[in-house]
Amino acid sequence: MISARSHADAEQARRCLGGELVAEELTTTARGLVVAWLHARGLTDTEIAGRARMSTYTAHRIRCRLGLRAHTNRLRSSARGA
Repeated sequence: MISARSHADAEQARRCLGGELVAEELTTTARGLVVAWLHARGLTDTEIAGRARMSTYTAHRIRCRLGLRAHTNRLRSSARGA
C-alpha cells in the first residue's frame, strides 16, 4: 500500500512539472521524483533544472544522489533516432 506521504510527494512532483510549484517548495523526496522522472525521459541536468525551476547544480546533485548517469545531448539524439 502506498503511504499518504508518498502520495503527497508524488502529487507535489506532478504539480511542479505542471508549473504550479517551484522545486524549492517541494520535499526532498518530491524533488528526487521530479529529477528521476525527467531523467528517465532523457533530459540533461540543464533541461531538468529549467523544467523544475531549480539550479543546474541542484539537479546535478540530486541526480548523483539517486545514482543516475548524466545524459548528454549526443546520447539523447542517438536515443531518439535522430
